Amino acid sequence: MDARSIPDIDDRPRCGWANTDDLMAYYHDVEWGRQPESDNEYFEALTLESFQSGLSWRTILHRREGFREAFAGFSIPVVASFTEYEVETMLANERIIRHRGKIQAAIHNARAFQTIQQEAGSFRGWLEALPEDPDVIRRALKPRLKFFGPTTCVSFAEAVGKIPTPHDDGCWKYQSAT
Repeated sequence: MDARSIPDIDDRPRCGWANTDDLMAYYHDVEWGRQPESDNEYFEALTLESFQSGLSWRTILHRREGFREAFAGFSIPVVASFTEYEVETMLANERIIRHRGKIQAAIHNARAFQTIQQEAGSFRGWLEALPEDPDVIRRALKPRLKFFGPTTCVSFAEAVGKIPTPHDDGCWKYQSAT
């Protein structure tokens, strides 16, 4: 969902980070902390969280449609097949974050997702089997993934509903998160 297609946002109190614009509010209200429906959606969440490293979430969210186009809708098998040609193409794409290491990490991570799918049937099922502990999740994923440090791990686990999202006290979702 991009800024042009989000529905009207009400003025309920939200976490401070979600008050910057309607796209951030929509993400906070509708997506953050909800379990994705497919492995491709998990891969999208992981990729966006990895690209966010060192940047604001707002920057990433506002480039999401560009990322979706560049990464073939986050189709795991398609991204896993990317070559240096696709890397170079993405480095010229002004609609995404043009960081060679992060682009190459996303391709590597798509291949890691495929390995997990082969081992466990699905990434979702594999992740669901892990305890709701960011340290355990990080230790399980760190040897497999690139650009996936402790902060990215926690952000990813929150984003996909694996661990509770830390809503601000005044946020309308605070009670449901505690």
